[in-house]
Amino acid sequence: MTAGLVTPVAGGAAVLYTLGAVAHLTLFFRRGYEGLARWSTRAAWAAHTTALALLVAETGRAPVYSLYEVSLLLAWLLLTPYVTVEYVKHNQSAGSFLTPIIAAVLVMSLILPRPGEAPNLGAHPERLVLWHVGVTLLGYLFLLGASVAGALYLVQDRNLRRKAFSPLYHTLPSLEWLDQSAGRMVAIGFPLLTLGVTAGLTFASRTWSHLWPTDPKVLFTILLWLTYGSYLVMRKARQWGGRWAAWWTVGAGTAILVNYFVINMASGVHRF
Repeated sequence: MTAGLVTPVAGGAAVLYTLGAVAHLTLFFRRGYEGLARWSTRAAWAAHTTALALLVAETGRAPVYSLYEVSLLLAWLLLTPYVTVEYVKHNQSAGSFLTPIIAAVLVMSLILPRPGEAPNLGAHPERLVLWHVGVTLLGYLFLLGASVAGALYLVQDRNLRRKAFSPLYHTLPSLEWLDQSAGRMVAIGFPLLTLGVTAGLTFASRTWSHLWPTDPKVLFTILLWLTYGSYLVMRKARQWGGRWAAWWTVGAGTAILVNYFVINMASGVHRF
């Protein structure tokens, strides 16, 4: 009954997300688009939730077995906290950075090939795959959230230094709050990424008797792990923060997206 409905519903969500992203970005320069940004994003989230539920009903399993499925899930996980906070506090500042990312991820998921049956994982535990994907996605969620906080920090810092107060200025939190929030999200996301990578390496060792040491996805993920680990060491040892720390989180968040969409294409063993 649900066959064939996922793509059109997700496509409608992508259109609404794109509209919401344009409206959110317009708030950098002028007021008057708050309602369009709010309701297009909420409608997009509702359609996105429906598409994800239809996908689970259609496949009868968790949506973690292909880049297409995980892209739908990751985009939903990224936006759900924002929709909740925006509904409760009526603050749309994070949406100016988050909704363009969500729109891009969802559009990318729609142009990727649809998965067929779940891959054959052999006798080894599907639970390890779920741990690997689920915990890694949660880690990405917090780490990308840190990059959004870093981007908002840079916008607010620029406003204050230039005394050029855009309409978004009055809705942004303080620089101290944004800096601390980015640090806390990395402090949560980094251990989750560590657990996810460990589960993936354990699964590889049990299933194929090796750890894919030369796979570009593994190598780039280890580089990401070292990048975020260095960030935490510098924050702890040197009380590091401020503008350069914000740039660090933005750059690392961009690297996550590059790893997810670009490096993945060079991998011979990863679907995502």
